[in-house]
Amino acid sequence: MTDKFKRNLIVFVSVLLTVLAGISLPFLSSLLPDVINKVKLTSAIADVGKYDLDNGDSAYLSGEWEFFWDKHIVSENINNPQPDAYIQVPSSWTTYEINGKNLSNGGIASYRAYLNNVSVTQPFVISVPNLSGKCEVFINGECVFSNRSIPGSTHSAVVESYAIPYSFPDGAERNCEVVIEVTCNFSSGLTTVPTLSTYEQFHSSEIGMLAQRYFYIGIVIFIAIAVLMLGVLNKDVGDQFWLFVLCFAFAFRMLITNEGYMVSHSLFGDLDYEIMTSLVYVSTYIIKLSMLMHLVNVLGIKIKQGSLVFISGLFLICAFVPYILYDYIYIATSYMWLQSVTYLLDVVLIYKISEKIVAHKKFARLYLFVYCVTSAGIVIDNFYINGYISQNVTYIMPMACMIFISSVVLVHFGDTVEAFIQARKAAELQKELGDMNMTLMLSQIQPHFMYNALNTIKYLTKKDPKAAEHAIVRFSNYLRANMDSLTQKEPIPFKKEMEHVENYISIERLRFGDRLNVEYDIDYDDFKIPPLTIQPIAENAIKHGINQRVDGGTLKISSYEENDNILVVIEDNGVGFDINETKNDGRSHIGMSNIKSRLKEMLGAQVMVESVINSGTTVTIKIPKEEKTE
Repeated sequence: MTDKFKRNLIVFVSVLLTVLAGISLPFLSSLLPDVINKVKLTSAIADVGKYDLDNGDSAYLSGEWEFFWDKHIVSENINNPQPDAYIQVPSSWTTYEINGKNLSNGGIASYRAYLNNVSVTQPFVISVPNLSGKCEVFINGECVFSNRSIPGSTHSAVVESYAIPYSFPDGAERNCEVVIEVTCNFSSGLTTVPTLSTYEQFHSSEIGMLAQRYFYIGIVIFIAIAVLMLGVLNKDVGDQFWLFVLCFAFAFRMLITNEGYMVSHSLFGDLDYEIMTSLVYVSTYIIKLSMLMHLVNVLGIKIKQGSLVFISGLFLICAFVPYILYDYIYIATSYMWLQSVTYLLDVVLIYKISEKIVAHKKFARLYLFVYCVTSAGIVIDNFYINGYISQNVTYIMPMACMIFISSVVLVHFGDTVEAFIQARKAAELQKELGDMNMTLMLSQIQPHFMYNALNTIKYLTKKDPKAAEHAIVRFSNYLRANMDSLTQKEPIPFKKEMEHVENYISIERLRFGDRLNVEYDIDYDDFKIPPLTIQPIAENAIKHGINQRVDGGTLKISSYEENDNILVVIEDNGVGFDINETKNDGRSHIGMSNIKSRLKEMLGAQVMVESVINSGTTVTIKIPKEEKTE
């Protein structure tokens, strides 16, 4: 299976499942109304006897309602009013004509329906959730629900809902007349579905939704503060900018929508909820934009800067233009068309994330899943806001966003903890490497070597002053290289390490003469290696291998490329040793262990030692090219 096929398969499945999840509720709402207790009124009449309200059923009152334009038939005490039309609920009244004229946004109207066989013994209520305009609900002439102002209040802008339980008089028929009076400044009628339920269930549901909403607000604010503090500590606040935007945009949306605004309205100067509704649309675009930008950042998705600017500008235009043009923002079809911009970008982002999954990018699968869940949740919320879903599903979008935020934050916290652990390990390793360097350096400046070198130089000053001068320079360079290694934290060029090796060998050859032969086969030297790596191995070969043979021997140092690795080989034909047996023979076993550790940590390199008694020893250093060798 090719990478291209895998990517396309992931994209197809993800988009298909997201679409199915997004349209499932509208589909079920229209095709299987009984599944969600959707009442279908015909000519403003419905029999609701099959709904057992006492046992927790709710009935969503959609379908044909009598429509009275420019009048409140109960509040104005209009006797025997005749409907101007029958209007589908939920819908915008701007799609209808009265006396040959299209109705405009803003205005007053009444809706009336008749419910028969209301199967309930408890007090009940009919509510209109999440409507942007003001409405009051009357059952048999009694006001049982208001979503904006309490009757008789002088503060018409106060955003509160109240409900008064209604009960049938003893012996009365279980039938009722329902009238909903609507007042809109910018919007246009019943775009959400009236709900019939017991008063206890209505009250419990309202409190539960309110508690859930403010619980989400508290969680995301805590997350935003925690991420900000981590960013300050790690000095990467900018990397998490879009995560901050996402958290605050989500919290703002929770504050100004539905049940949230019933509590927070005073924070916004008691603005009319119709105005705040337009800000709901703005915040939705900002949420989608911040999700997109955050995923681009954390997954390293390559999108040209100009494209990101274009996308951001397009989102802001879609968000704020309708806020200015009220005549369009409350028309369902207009808003749905604007939302299609985000749906197209969803497909593009799913495609980009799928590429990262194929490339085995860490957490790409998780990001794809939570993004698809969130996209489906926002689609469902859009359908509900615009009247395509009867059941109150305002909890789905917040829950989906919380899944996304929680997932990306957990990943961020996990990465932060891992980075902290790695930093601590790096600090410990740096200290350990420093100790290794000190130990290794001291092991190379042993008294017996210094005495031997100085005695040799003393001898040469009488016999061959020029050679003595040359030996002093070599010995000085050797000591300087050992001292420099104490402060050297990074690998050095291989050529520089070989200069140190040659300084050491030149001093040893003064002592051993013809008993020490050295061969170099340097086929490749354009790479780096930790300081004091080759020289200690060469010293071991001379001191414990070649020097133990009466006739001496040969030391050979080679370097070359092999496939994706660089090989450095130090071999001698000395006495050899048993690599499976550790003896107190004076060999620098600790030094070799340090060399292996430094090569592993700095370059990801391996050290292999082969030795045959009476034949010699070969040390091979294998360095991967992709590591820091250049």
